[in-house]
Amino acid sequence: MSAAGLDIRLLGDLQVIRDGRSLALPASRKTRALLGFLVATGCPHSRERLCDLLWDGPDDPRAGLRWSLTKLRPLVETTPGTRLTADRRQVAFDRTGVRVDTVEVARLVGEDPATASTEGLAAAAGMLRGDFLEGLDLAECYRFREWCAAEREALARRRIAVLGTLVARLEAESPEAALAHARALAAAEPTCESAHAAIVRILGRLGRGREALGQYAHCRTVLSRELGAMPSVELERARLDVTRRRP
Repeated sequence: MSAAGLDIRLLGDLQVIRDGRSLALPASRKTRALLGFLVATGCPHSRERLCDLLWDGPDDPRAGLRWSLTKLRPLVETTPGTRLTADRRQVAFDRTGVRVDTVEVARLVGEDPATASTEGLAAAAGMLRGDFLEGLDLAECYRFREWCAAEREALARRRIAVLGTLVARLEAESPEAALAHARALAAAEPTCESAHAAIVRILGRLGRGREALGQYAHCRTVLSRELGAMPSVELERARLDVTRRRP
């Protein structure tokens, strides 16, 4: 929990949690998108840019922005003007003392997952639980949609890197934990052969040969359907290892 008792989760459905209690969010999807954008970026933005991002239309954009800010202040502040700051030119969200899941993931993983601790990677994997600002696509706001898509792609790549690193580190010593991460990786990236091969290997070593061969068959079907490809040497080697272990 953060020092201020405020957690904001941008991965999956947007959530604002104060002192362990999830708060009701404004009904307006644009208002929620505004909060997500301000929290994720963590820097000041001009009112003009925010209007172009979310209210580029025939209605009064500045009035829409002002209305949204009035709905957000009671949600994130106990003292007006201390966290959501706005003047005639700019609007910003001060993240000091607030626990934001995307910021925490970046801190735990760093630039390269290979240099992060296993405990940190496992904690990050637990937070990488869904799409960034899930459900807030806002098809009519193309600038926001493009920004959101780029954030989602970057976080999806980070999740795949985190899970792959965890599987490689844990496969030998903690196969059950590695299996969970390998399954998550295969679900996130169905054509990732290394994830399927890891599942096959781990299941075989755990004495679950039938499941292992079922996973191999599933991966073979996916590769054929999605890529028109045959299993790689790694996947075939994993299958052979399972068949040698079976009585």
